[in-house]
Amino acid sequence: MEKETENFLYVTIDTALDKEATIKIPARCVDKLENGDYQVFIKNKDRFSYLDKKSPANHKIMYGTTVAKNLQRQSGNVPLYSDNANIKLKQVFHEFDFLISQGLGFDRSFETIGKDLKATYQETEKQLDKLDTKRKL
Repeated sequence: MEKETENFLYVTIDTALDKEATIKIPARCVDKLENGDYQVFIKNKDRFSYLDKKSPANHKIMYGTTVAKNLQRQSGNVPLYSDNANIKLKQVFHEFDFLISQGLGFDRSFETIGKDLKATYQETEKQLDKLDTKRKL
């Protein structure tokens, strides 16, 4: 992180072959955590303009997917996409279908995956609530 203002968080990221650039992430997309770290909420198709430090007159656009990958490389944190919860939910249902196809029966299959399904559902609800809160800002 380079600097923080009321409207933007300025972050230096690597673009390619030892080139660095500064991007502005709108404050509405950033949560400052109690420990001083930042949590960033961006969409894959969000567009960020950036300045190449070696040639400042050269403005370019970077999409949210690329920004997330760069931030992941720099911080070591794995990005959590809003679709992760949906993927987990689909995986639980696939497991359920598999158990039934193996002859385990509906009730027994549901008992087997019930805890995973409930935990995944609750996680999905929390993530959706966070996303809804972010959109309102």
